[in-house]
Amino acid sequence: MVDYGEIERFIGAELAGRRHPGSSVSIIREGEVVWSKGFGFSNMREGTPATPETIYGCASVTKPVVTVGFLQLMEQGKFNLDDGVNAHLDVKIKDIKGEEPLIRDLLTHYTGMPTRVPPLYLLGEKADDMKTYIDSAARMVRPRDEAWAYCNTAFTIVGYLIKQFTGVDYDAYLKEHVLKPLGMTSSDFELSPMVVDRLAQGYKRAGGPEKPLIPNPPYVLGMRPADPAGSLYSTVLDLAKFVVMNMNGGEYKGKRLLKEETIREMQRLQAPTGRSRSGMGLTWFRAIHDDKVMLYHTGGLPDYTNHVCFHPVERLGVCWLSNLQDGSGWRPPASTVLRLAVGGDAEARCQQSPPENWEKITGIYGDEINQLSMRVVNGFLTLGDHLMLEKIDDTRYRVHGPASDGEELTLEYAEDGSVTQIDLGTSYYKRYRPETPRVDVGAGLVGTWVGEYYDAYGFHGVEVRVLDRYTATISGPNGEDVPLLSFRAELGQATGRGSFRIPREYARWGTSDYIDVQVDLKAIDGKLMGLLSNPSGKVKLVLVKK
Repeated sequence: MVDYGEIERFIGAELAGRRHPGSSVSIIREGEVVWSKGFGFSNMREGTPATPETIYGCASVTKPVVTVGFLQLMEQGKFNLDDGVNAHLDVKIKDIKGEEPLIRDLLTHYTGMPTRVPPLYLLGEKADDMKTYIDSAARMVRPRDEAWAYCNTAFTIVGYLIKQFTGVDYDAYLKEHVLKPLGMTSSDFELSPMVVDRLAQGYKRAGGPEKPLIPNPPYVLGMRPADPAGSLYSTVLDLAKFVVMNMNGGEYKGKRLLKEETIREMQRLQAPTGRSRSGMGLTWFRAIHDDKVMLYHTGGLPDYTNHVCFHPVERLGVCWLSNLQDGSGWRPPASTVLRLAVGGDAEARCQQSPPENWEKITGIYGDEINQLSMRVVNGFLTLGDHLMLEKIDDTRYRVHGPASDGEELTLEYAEDGSVTQIDLGTSYYKRYRPETPRVDVGAGLVGTWVGEYYDAYGFHGVEVRVLDRYTATISGPNGEDVPLLSFRAELGQATGRGSFRIPREYARWGTSDYIDVQVDLKAIDGKLMGLLSNPSGKVKLVLVKK
């Protein structure tokens, strides 16, 4: 027996603890919405309550919707999943590293292109068309299929391919062939009058609950038409119809959107993470959650965060949309609501006793950019700072905590019984082995050093000018020279810190126009190599003398 009162308390407590302005949630069972509710406010200033009919920006929850329309064209013979992408484009992916990316790679985030967010333009500002954006953004940084990297640009290309195959913009095609047959009458890909009238005011915040909420103005995502990586506006009731179609083998109320075999292909494990049972379907993330297959997609914009998930076998799903982005990486814990709707509980069952082989398991995993520690704390086996692990067997653990709760983690072992790799979700972390390249302590560091790096805002040329042992500048993303404070250049190493001005159309993703950076470089093989760090992460730098 499902206790919907417990579900309501769980959601209410989660939102209150974050001082979250508003959310809407729906639960789907056996093809019907069995429960839905709004929490808090869709507009705090006006005191408008959130309801199941409130419209939100869906962010990356858009991607599965776009994929369904795209796969309709595959069924019509317009392409095959293993076709090269560039063969169908009149604007090409650049810097091919070995093999050309396949269309399947676009849908599994294995193209070799990096993670990048689109620019944001206020209403009335000029935005590029899709072809122009792809021409500048679609560049590979690694061979296809080498590593998973979440790629919005891949779905910009998917939207553009829909136009290449049909002759109409992707949004017009999807309205006619996906939204209309599903009866998603409260959904659109633009700020139409219907959307504006019912749209939740989006908010952003620079940190925790004690920080003030900032109402966000309306904007255009990336280009015109808006970026198909995240352009949908919808409600939890409309998205429930989409989930039902996915759980019904491609059919909704007698209308078939995809063949049953196409839906199976979309939902099967296409790209496993290491030796685990989790990874990517076609666009859907696929995880083992509480021993059940769970398909899901989350999404985040500067002012909305969302999560849609479902158990395809049990035909049970949850849609959770919300109107706040606080920069913490939080996404609504819809998977916990899914557990409660199954009839389980939210209590973790972790053994307060280290596994017998704890010495073979614990340690640091990852690389210089991303690291996780696995250790024993008060008898509990933990991952990172906040996650506890429940043992299933010697190779599998269940994660409990604020992130990845209930998901299965896989350990990969060497012949000597030591763990060599952790597989979780779409990420794998090898046991960390520090890089120890030989530093040229006698290298001359004075001069101009140039290179290129990429981050979530795109590709950037960089120039570091070392004037003397204590003075240097670095070029920021806008091209301006930024002085490096506390700079030291000696014994083959150079370090300093500065502050970059973020390009205006990307600064709108956050709450500040500036970001602090730290530069750490070493002279190796005639180059300066190291890291450019900021509060959001680290990127590698390789600079050559000009």
